[in-house]
Amino acid sequence: MKSTRPANPSLFVNLFLTTLAVLLAGCAGPTILNIPGPPESPSVAVKPPEPPIISPKPTPNPDADADADVAPDITFDIFKANAALKRGDYAGAVKLFRSELKDEQAKAESSWVQLSYLNNHLGLALHKVGQYDKALEYFQKALAIRLKQLDPGHPEVAQSYNNIGMAHLNKGEYDKALEYFQKSLAIQLKQFGPDHPGVANSYNNIGGVHDNKGEYDKALEYHQKSLAIKLKQLDPGHPEVAQSYNNIGLAHHNKGEYDKALEYFRKALAIQLKQLGPNHPGVANSYNNIGGVHDNKGEYDKALEYHQKALAIRLKQLGPDHPDVATSYWGIGSAWRGNKDMAKAKGFIGKGHAILLKQQGPNHPDTKAIKAQLDALKE
Repeated sequence: MKSTRPANPSLFVNLFLTTLAVLLAGCAGPTILNIPGPPESPSVAVKPPEPPIISPKPTPNPDADADADVAPDITFDIFKANAALKRGDYAGAVKLFRSELKDEQAKAESSWVQLSYLNNHLGLALHKVGQYDKALEYFQKALAIRLKQLDPGHPEVAQSYNNIGMAHLNKGEYDKALEYFQKSLAIQLKQFGPDHPGVANSYNNIGGVHDNKGEYDKALEYHQKSLAIKLKQLDPGHPEVAQSYNNIGLAHHNKGEYDKALEYFRKALAIQLKQLGPNHPGVANSYNNIGGVHDNKGEYDKALEYHQKALAIRLKQLGPDHPDVATSYWGIGSAWRGNKDMAKAKGFIGKGHAILLKQQGPNHPDTKAIKAQLDALKE
């Protein structure tokens, strides 16, 4: 959603951490909580003057094998909200979770279980639409409720730590993100053992932090640990396996190993197209990342083709002001720069800068990186 965007805006590596899974943790019943959700696409930071690559975004931890005492009542609207999250209709999920939370808060005797669940899931939906500050606010509310009602080593506390770390990662606050991911990992190792999907998610997220900090060998180490667990526990065509392929590809890309990166990004894309469908944001992320590799290999027409595919999906699914849309504009602009059309390059990179400035502020690493590229084009 971020690792340091390697000089390629086109590489939108999905760090997915177990996106829906973790954030959805704490649900019971027919919801998708206990089923790891589709991987999310991470936004990538770019190293000027090359186009940005989307780095892996942290993924929520899969629902802890929670006991019945903390299982929420899954109403029809909550079921619909979770379904919206799973299919990539994040704005619809925000609306439904917000309405459910408002109704629960209005009750004379509201349930702490419902409140913690709804705050957590509203945070997840807000995170998906790029509103990281608001997402963090709701994740922290969920954590406060859980720490008051549960043991500090409870799996749902780990879930909250993971989701708070995810928000910090996408805000560019890497040390804070690492702190919370490590807290989450410690609880999960103690509660579930070394081969649990939640542990794989934490490894994935920690790898994403190292990637964003430019520590690519460490990133690769953690992503490979995550993949090993997923291949042991899940079907090889599972979306979370695709997430790991994407993140491993990102690390290789950032090391300048473009052919290896392309191999892993294509593996991720094949799974996502089959499991998520052609219009899912995760598919857009893979298109973005493949475009980024082609850009760095000097294959600008191919890069343009993939970035335009990614942009079309993102505009449809995420809306015109999402940071991932900015990443697509950035990637398209970089491809035009490679083709020596500086007017088009400035136009698209300028669009991306305007969105990131509005959504993430002038001090976010991605905003600074795209501004540096834009300034270089004006010289």
